[in-house]
Amino acid sequence: MAQKGGTLSIGATPGLSYMLAQNTYFLAENSKELDYKPKFSYHVFIQGGYNFKEQHGIVAFANFCDEGQNYKDEFKWKKYPSLIGTHRKSVDFKYMGFGVLYRFAPLLRGQKDHIRVAGDDFKWRMKLLVGFETDFLLNAQIKYTVDVNNAGNLVDYGYPIPPAIGGYPDYAPNQSNNYKSYYKTIQGVGVIRFGFDHIFKNNLFLGVAMETKFGFNDINANEFKVHPKYKKSKNYFIGLNVEFGYNFQRDKMKKAAEKKQTTKAPKYKPEKVKTPGIDLNKRVDEVDKATKKKYKK
Repeated sequence: MAQKGGTLSIGATPGLSYMLAQNTYFLAENSKELDYKPKFSYHVFIQGGYNFKEQHGIVAFANFCDEGQNYKDEFKWKKYPSLIGTHRKSVDFKYMGFGVLYRFAPLLRGQKDHIRVAGDDFKWRMKLLVGFETDFLLNAQIKYTVDVNNAGNLVDYGYPIPPAIGGYPDYAPNQSNNYKSYYKTIQGVGVIRFGFDHIFKNNLFLGVAMETKFGFNDINANEFKVHPKYKKSKNYFIGLNVEFGYNFQRDKMKKAAEKKQTTKAPKYKPEKVKTPGIDLNKRVDEVDKATKKKYKK
């Protein structure tokens, strides 16, 4: 995994997403923020990589992201009796993302003596990936309900809240469940992964890493920034990245063994055998010379 060569993998990253800071500025006279509640989110991805040196490489990936934020809080405004009770809000985003990461896989202190087993197969290795991702918004939905007086009477007034019952006068409720126009279609995201890969003898590997994503730009559309108490909103995510893939590069020792097996053996040249005390070659030469001299005369 850490030698020169390519990898291909698929996987998923379940986790929690957050949209910070939130905006409840659609209420005319109160900008109270609702309490944040966990929202289960996930990514599914396919990625390929190339290690151009022993410890360094590049990874490119494409993923589908389900993110957003949940909220829940109590409103007790006597001025707006229709809003008294428990408010619940859910924001759901669907993104298609593409990213590039730098991959650093160092050998830990003391690991060089123990990282290899018979046959020089890698067993495990630490990894740190850092990079950038661009997400394209596919869909955005918002659900907002009020349990009026906490009597079990759930009312969906639409979102934003109608001005007649306390909503901000510049905004009227959206006429559909598609809120894509409320947000920017592109967001830039920083990505950090830290974990380990376990490499099997058949070049398959299983990777596990903690992943953090943090948005760089405000995701709110410009049309919804007119409120005097407006705040920028950015997406964040933390989860467990799990991938399963194949390493296309064989280790160095296997390459060396294959090369040795395919190399032609040198031709064998027998050494001259000498009889102790008598040089037979020299004796033959002397006999030949004497014979030639005799017949010449």
